[in-house]
Amino acid sequence: MDRAEELWSKCRVLLNIPSGTLLWQSPNFPFRRVYVANNIVCKVVDLKCDASGSLREQDFAGEFSILKHCAGIPGVPSVIVHHKTDEFEVIVMNRFPGEPLSNLTIGWFRLFIILAKLGIILLRLSWRGISHNDILPQNVLVTSSGSVSLIDFDQAIRTKFLIAFIRQFTGINIGGGKVHGSLISIFKRYVKKRLSPRAIQFLRKLRAHMTRKKLHPLPVLPNGASSQLKTLSHAWKIAQDSDANAPGQHLAYYSLSLEGYYFPGERPWIDRWNMLRSITDYSGKRILELGCNMGLLSTFLLKDSDASSALAVDNDDKILDAVKLISMAFGVKPLLKVQDLDSPEDWETKLSDFKPDIVFTLNVLNWVQDKKRLLNFLGRFREVIFEGHDNLDIESKRLSDVGFKRINIVGISERGREVLHCRK
Repeated sequence: MDRAEELWSKCRVLLNIPSGTLLWQSPNFPFRRVYVANNIVCKVVDLKCDASGSLREQDFAGEFSILKHCAGIPGVPSVIVHHKTDEFEVIVMNRFPGEPLSNLTIGWFRLFIILAKLGIILLRLSWRGISHNDILPQNVLVTSSGSVSLIDFDQAIRTKFLIAFIRQFTGINIGGGKVHGSLISIFKRYVKKRLSPRAIQFLRKLRAHMTRKKLHPLPVLPNGASSQLKTLSHAWKIAQDSDANAPGQHLAYYSLSLEGYYFPGERPWIDRWNMLRSITDYSGKRILELGCNMGLLSTFLLKDSDASSALAVDNDDKILDAVKLISMAFGVKPLLKVQDLDSPEDWETKLSDFKPDIVFTLNVLNWVQDKKRLLNFLGRFREVIFEGHDNLDIESKRLSDVGFKRINIVGISERGREVLHCRK
């Protein structure tokens, strides 16, 4: 009997539960498990071995307290008891029937009905001053009769009604704590699954063409501005005009502040870098960055993390012009390559010839048509840092299927996506 099963046996004795079935186990944190026994659910964590607590807003005591505060809200689990020993901690709650929304194939009409019912639950939670923060398809249960429930409150926080409402319905990060999923993000996920990446890009271009507005002006630099600032300003102008991010919206992928000047973008680079810089030791390593966009990762790995070499790859030749300027502004010189990962040519051999020690694939897989081909390519290497768009179980299985034995969550992006460190 392994340690997890031994703790579950002790838990059953403590709770006087005759038997139970393992319902779920975290693929990256095996010391977190969910068991079902009769009509109750038991969430169990091994306190001595689990290292994932820092990734959650609430420990079990906090989650239990929040669920007690939500008592009586239809569609929210009602808790029975919370226990903590020196070895393990457990929450016992009533079980909801239904399948996770992530497992269902549904049409538009049914989706709107489900989201309307979920919206009522979220409105009631907001009224109680609770923001769930983790409204993902796998946390929404749907029965064949159409009832909807929301589970997994370990990312929930207490806040004011308006803040909770905004966070849960729109996904906007206000009021403290990260929003990992919202009502609108579920809808967007569904739309993205139904539409091809090219169709999504076309819609973005059409929307931008109809508005014809430049909402993200670059900073006005004085005549005496440093050459570094002038070079970065030129690079950001190229990034805004390229199709590498939000085509037609005149928006660069990353934002950056330097010497008191703000270069606007969709995602704050410094937050991104603070997470990625400490994942592993990059000193002396050869880095392959797939889907590099503005190349800030390759640039900073060379500049600040002593990487020996970096190859930055993107399918947009215009954005690589921006990469040249950005890397020049920071005094480094990554290798650059234009490459369409859906091209029938043998790009795998060309990129493998670089002999990378570490491969970065951040937000790339979703935009590639032949996902199996890219995953098989990643499986050639011993160390990959990966960020996907699908849920953790799906992405972990994809990576384990191509040979990665150790897959660890090393951070959560501001978009609520897990960043995974994958090793053989």
